[in-house]
Amino acid sequence: MSSPSAAHESVLGAITRSLDRVLDTIPVPVNMLGCRTAPTENIATNSIKAIPDLSVMISTKGGMFERPVWLMECAFSQSDCDVMHKLDAYVRDIPDLLVVGKILITQAERYASPGSNGSVAQQLRSSDIMTREEWLHNHSVDDFHQVVVDGHTWFSLSSVEIHVWTRQAGGSPIELDRLDGDEYAVGMLYPTVNLDDINRIFLRGFELIKEDVLWKLVTTNVDQSLLDRMEAWLPPPCALDSTLLTNALALGAWATAYKRYFSWRSELKSTPYNTTPREYSLRRKTAKRLGHRD
Repeated sequence: MSSPSAAHESVLGAITRSLDRVLDTIPVPVNMLGCRTAPTENIATNSIKAIPDLSVMISTKGGMFERPVWLMECAFSQSDCDVMHKLDAYVRDIPDLLVVGKILITQAERYASPGSNGSVAQQLRSSDIMTREEWLHNHSVDDFHQVVVDGHTWFSLSSVEIHVWTRQAGGSPIELDRLDGDEYAVGMLYPTVNLDDINRIFLRGFELIKEDVLWKLVTTNVDQSLLDRMEAWLPPPCALDSTLLTNALALGAWATAYKRYFSWRSELKSTPYNTTPREYSLRRKTAKRLGHRD
């Protein structure tokens, strides 16, 4: 399985850091009750085994017991359909989840490498592999939505949306089919930027975490002063900074585009002209089996 691309990880990373900044202010000793983000937490339910792209876990008993309360997926390296299948399984099998969400990164066109025999390949075959600085020459960071270098499109972006659902009023489980009301929000990061509703629903998510933490503290008979501090805790109304997320998206797009170029260019360098990488690989295997050199 290939590792996630920078475009996939960039916005997730910015959101994770934003969540961490808020969760770290919860005034409860971590040895009593912890609340943390976990980018690689295994989730095993009755119908799915997966590693969500972003998890918020609440731990008790000194960290001996943890449960997920906030799960998010990113649809870039996986399809929107696959992501919704995961979210549906999470909600169905973990009924006390507080928040689920997805980041939907849609490319303007599906990426395809230039191959090994086209005009771009012929042009670059005799040249050295460019460093990232050389490759980005004459380009601005704001060009991230359509990265065209040496006549080839290495990355193209159509839109970036963020969708978030929370538990229903009264504690009813999350309903993914519901696309209105206070328990659902959608925001845009590209081509326009509007995170007002996402910040609103993130605030609701933090308030649900606050209620969950308070309930656990009450049931464990903690000191009243700790309850008072938790009661007074107020999460910020704007957890997500649109500038930070947009910058993360731009850097992720450029990093993904360059990695595609570098991987293709490295493969091209070792592939004889008028031979596809697959054909060359088969020739090498055949020659090795017959005891011949390339």
